[in-house]
Amino acid sequence: MTMQRNGFKKNLNIRLDENPPINGLDNFKRNLEKDFYSKVLVRSCSCTDGGGNLVISVECPLVLGELLFHLEKGNWGNEVSKENIGRNGSSLAQRVSELRMENEIAIEIEELNFQLKDSTLVIKRIFPQSIEKELHQILEALIKHYIHFTKGLNKAVYEIFIPVFEEEFTKKLPKADTDPEILQQTYLRYWGLYFDSEEDAVIYDLSRRSFISGDLHMLNH
Repeated sequence: MTMQRNGFKKNLNIRLDENPPINGLDNFKRNLEKDFYSKVLVRSCSCTDGGGNLVISVECPLVLGELLFHLEKGNWGNEVSKENIGRNGSSLAQRVSELRMENEIAIEIEELNFQLKDSTLVIKRIFPQSIEKELHQILEALIKHYIHFTKGLNKAVYEIFIPVFEEEFTKKLPKADTDPEILQQTYLRYWGLYFDSEEDAVIYDLSRRSFISGDLHMLNH
């Protein structure tokens, strides 16, 4: 899919239901609001079959730099806390696990997005339970790479889409949840970024800590 300036989310072909018939959803939402100190909207989408596929929007009254500061200090979300990860996987994983226990249908997070005061972070599912399993690694990488992709805080990013793929790699996604080699290449390989100073999206290569050119693809469920 072409990544143009109108933004990733405007390109996503999913229909959302703001009142999904899922047990325990109100408690799930309230717990996430406590964990992330944010307003949370949970909707279901029709992008896959056979379960409750959720799109979670976290509206946080911080700019990205402030969020990363509090995240690194362990004051927000507990997603990069080693103690929390060792015990429960992550706060999000714990909440989703609790929600699954209350329902007979499969529950999947199809998308998690953080709506900040100055930017939006969009994370897409790439294999079963991938978002809650990998969120802490994604946020740790965001802390680590923020100074690099903003060119020493000199470039203002307003949308981050995680992940984007080389075309050949998308063919391997169906088996990604069972192939360790593929797992290592997923969320922490390429990100798509929008900057105020750029007409179109640019691709950030995490391994090289640099921008690259080429035809990469985002997931369009």
